[in-house]
Amino acid sequence: MQNQKTAKFVRVAMLGVGVLAMASAGWAQSGKIMAQKVVEEVKAAHPEITGLEVAATRSASEGCKTIAATEAAEVGQKCDKDELTAIKTNKPFVEQEKNEFDVTLPIHDSSGKIIATAGMDFKVEAGRTKVTVVREAQRIAAELEKRFTSKDELFRAAE
Repeated sequence: MQNQKTAKFVRVAMLGVGVLAMASAGWAQSGKIMAQKVVEEVKAAHPEITGLEVAATRSASEGCKTIAATEAAEVGQKCDKDELTAIKTNKPFVEQEKNEFDVTLPIHDSSGKIIATAGMDFKVEAGRTKVTVVREAQRIAAELEKRFTSKDELFRAAE
């Protein structure tokens, strides 16, 4: 009896994993937006960052939330103090945690209007200070701004 229950559990678990894999593959192929594609490309090009996420407001009814991230669990999360402060002040928001710096900057369209924020994590290392991580983050944010000339570009389907 116990072996039958175990076998059934394993079959159900394997089915769940298969469904999850198919859903993930489908999302990667058909539902990915440009913001996610760019986050993945920028993260790959910048090993100095340990994490990257982009937050924006698609519509007033949805509110501000993470739309792309290196950690899938972050996508869909509501904006918090980091993002809201960067949007409100139009300046970087920096927190130093035990093992890393968390820097959130506003992202502007080609006319200078804030269209999103970019949150980046950097390891705490010798010589790295809040000032130096802001400079590093600003260089990366400038790359993001070149890729996102408008708010619509964030949400455009990835090719």
